[in-house]
Amino acid sequence: MDAMPVRRNVKYLCAVALWLTCASTVGWAGTKEILAEGAYNMGDGETPSVAESRALLQAKRLAVEQAGTYVESYSKVNNLQLTEDEIQVLASGLMEVTILDKKRSIVGNGFHFSVKIRAIVHPDKVEEMAKRVKEKSAAGDYKKVQEAYDKSQKEIEILKRQLAQAKSDKEKTQVEARITDEERFFQATEWLEKGEQAWLNDQNDAAIEAYTKAIGLSPNHAKAYYLRGSANQEKQQYDKAIEDYNKAIALDPNHVNAYLSRGSAFAEKRQYGQAVMNFQKACHLGDELGCTLMEQELKRKMLLEWDSLKTPEGFDFDKEFEKELKKLRQGN
Repeated sequence: MDAMPVRRNVKYLCAVALWLTCASTVGWAGTKEILAEGAYNMGDGETPSVAESRALLQAKRLAVEQAGTYVESYSKVNNLQLTEDEIQVLASGLMEVTILDKKRSIVGNGFHFSVKIRAIVHPDKVEEMAKRVKEKSAAGDYKKVQEAYDKSQKEIEILKRQLAQAKSDKEKTQVEARITDEERFFQATEWLEKGEQAWLNDQNDAAIEAYTKAIGLSPNHAKAYYLRGSANQEKQQYDKAIEDYNKAIALDPNHVNAYLSRGSAFAEKRQYGQAVMNFQKACHLGDELGCTLMEQELKRKMLLEWDSLKTPEGFDFDKEFEKELKKLRQGN
């Protein structure tokens, strides 16, 4: 999963980070504690629960940034060779967050929410989690979740201004309905993030449950179907995974990762023709891995179908393979 810029359009009322070494053993054996605070001003049409969640998001983002500094240092000492993106994913996955305090006050005509959290970072999980992040290219998925948060924040600010400028009851009702939809999208993104956290900690059942809740809130969320499919595939529930990938692709026909994952699920089911077709689609969308897997699966399919006893004299397997591969590359 490219790294996310963790300070994009985020306003902090107050934020402090306190690093405590909880064990004095050699190296990086100690856990780390981070204290952070976030805030949000609720506008007309918004609900208190979502406004509070937006304040919590700010606090978590600051904590992730501080945890990322720790993870980066750990990775250098232990030569883990992590990218900046992967460091942010690990920092998020390693944090155990507790809400210490929540406050609500009246500011002008609206409410002001502030949330203070404690995040504990456990270094003993870094190497195991780093393997999962690298194996599944988790940084890209994590970044997209953060981008969804940013998109939601920008959209809600626009809608609040539109509501304040609305001149008729009809116009106000329409804007309020859009605010409600935006809040549902934000809540769905929260469940996506919870699913990612569960997946990073190798808790696929919890991840599937979280993605399912995200889908319930936002049924047209291709990302949620794709991620649930990935979790189902890890449990070797290939038919369920393929069903989720089908829905993700129906909602987003250019979802490269869904084609790649659906192809690998078909390969696990030994349906190599279907696997080749999915890798071909990913390849045609410009994905190099898709092109490589298309070639590999085509060769495996042809080798499994090849009956040497029925092969006519002068048959050249490599030549036939190149002929079929050329057809696939040309879209035939």
